[in-house]
Order: sequence, then C-alpha cells, then structure tokens
Amino acid sequence: MDLIAQLTQEHQDYVLKLSRLAEVIEGIRVNGRGDYFIETLDELLKPLTVDLDDHARREEDFLFPRLLERAPDSPVPVMIAEHVEIRDRSAAFGQWYPAWREGDDSAYQRWADAALDLRGKFSAHMQKENLILFPLARRVLTAEEIQQLTRLGDR
Repeated sequence: MDLIAQLTQEHQDYVLKLSRLAEVIEGIRVNGRGDYFIETLDELLKPLTVDLDDHARREEDFLFPRLLERAPDSPVPVMIAEHVEIRDRSAAFGQWYPAWREGDDSAYQRWADAALDLRGKFSAHMQKENLILFPLARRVLTAEEIQQLTRLGDR
C-alpha cells in the first residue's frame, strides 16, 4: 500500500474514532460519567492526539513538499493552516479530558467542545485531502515518487 493509500485509510479510521467520540460525549451528557465512557475515552485519547499529530506530520514532511514542487498553486497552504487548527483542537481535548477524568467537572465542557470541533474540522479537512489533494498528487507524481514517499513515510 502506498503512502497516499495509507493516509486515506487512516482518514477513514479517524472518522470512525471521532464518531465514537461524539457518541460517548452524548452518552455522558445523557447518563453522566460511567466506566464504559471513561474506558472508551482512554482508548481514544492517544489516537486522537499523538497519533493524529503523527499522521499530519507524515503528510507535511513527505507529501506536501513534493506537491508544492510540482503544483505550487495547490491547496497545500490551506491544508497546513487546517492542520494547525486540528492540532489546536486535539491538544485542547488532550489537555481537558484528563482534568475532567481526574475530577474537575468544569473541564467537561471544554474537552467536549474541543472534541466536537475537532470532529467537524477533521471531517471537512479529510474530504479536501481525499477528494482534491490526493488525486492531484496521483496526477503530478510518478508511481516511483509515490513509492519513494512510502519508504520515507515508514521511517
């Protein structure tokens, strides 16, 4: 699987994780704290903070520079700006959820709002990459270059 296919698959995985997160937020709103909700949130914390940042970094380090070389008028600058917004929401979730988990009830609304905003921003961003940026990459990069990106992205 080449890097673009990997990134596309990861997008789908994040959409599922973010949908699960939204369901947990609604469950907490209706039912209050519960072990199931805490366990689920604990499982989602690293994927939606550390791993999501790693995903964005692979795009920025390996794919985006080559696209800017081949298609300088591409939407890469917009994608980079959106990565900043996504990282901000991810960091807020990562900051406020543990505070709430440890008993700071006032942190709930902060992490829930950040998480729901993250879901919206990521979903819109992912569609732009999947429908515009990645097809552009497949048009302007050779198969050999895409394979090279895969080897670099595996480091």
